[in-house]
Amino acid sequence: MSEHTVVVALDGSELAEKVIPYAIAIAHATGAGLHLVKVWEEGERAIMENLAGIDGSAFKQGEEYWERYIAGLADTVDSEGIDIGSDVVIGEAAQEILNLIDRLEASYLVIATHGRSGLSRWHYGSVANRLVRDAPVPTLVVGPAVLEADHREPIVRRILVPLDGSPLAETALRPALELADKFGAELVLAQALQWATQAFIFGVPEVNIAQVDEDLTNAAKSYLASAKDRLNAGRKVETAVLHGPPADALLSLVSKQEIDLVVMTSHARAGIARAVLGSIADRLLQGAAPVLLIRPQADA
Repeated sequence: MSEHTVVVALDGSELAEKVIPYAIAIAHATGAGLHLVKVWEEGERAIMENLAGIDGSAFKQGEEYWERYIAGLADTVDSEGIDIGSDVVIGEAAQEILNLIDRLEASYLVIATHGRSGLSRWHYGSVANRLVRDAPVPTLVVGPAVLEADHREPIVRRILVPLDGSPLAETALRPALELADKFGAELVLAQALQWATQAFIFGVPEVNIAQVDEDLTNAAKSYLASAKDRLNAGRKVETAVLHGPPADALLSLVSKQEIDLVVMTSHARAGIARAVLGSIADRLLQGAAPVLLIRPQADA
């Protein structure tokens, strides 16, 4: 049995199943096993209880259906030579997944940001948000643009780590470096600057905006060079100073430089209590690469 485990949370939709190849890629690279989990949510059971003619056998049939479903998926992954387990549990989806992560002492969690429509859709502000906020392990979130793209086997050649100069954001460096070594990938460290743009828009008086922009750019280059030196023990590490709104600049970089994976903290300069939704990380989930979110408390 593998020492490490990648938990893959599924909601029963074909769209959500598209995260499995990404989980397999991580498992192969890290020598981990896979564990597939489907939570039969309390909301679905409550609806059945209120339908006329539903008896206890329907619940048993429902459990058996999901057990067949998850076992069928597990069978398709067995040929990959990866240790695999599966679970069907009943309860509140996010809490049950967190309980499973704790029980298995898992190394990673892999989820989709949305699956099937309707009551059990995992949408922003509910299951995915709770898992990103509370999961004690790095969480690979595969967004809609990646899920809906033409199917291809994930190949991780370039990993982007967005930084803002804070120690909190730098907690993503170690897990990013570990994955880069496992995949044989190169790292791209990037910092986005927008102060000069804002100063120009709002007309900050008596400030040489061009000079401030140059000073900030030089400072960012120096900071990224220092971060690179700390990591670069024969590894290929690139740096990039970006200008403009950080999310837009980073999304552009992901596209132009064919980034395969983004690794970043789920909270950055705004503070540990800030929810990931509405942040730069949330915007990057709309991009062309999955995002591995590192909860700083778990990586401290």
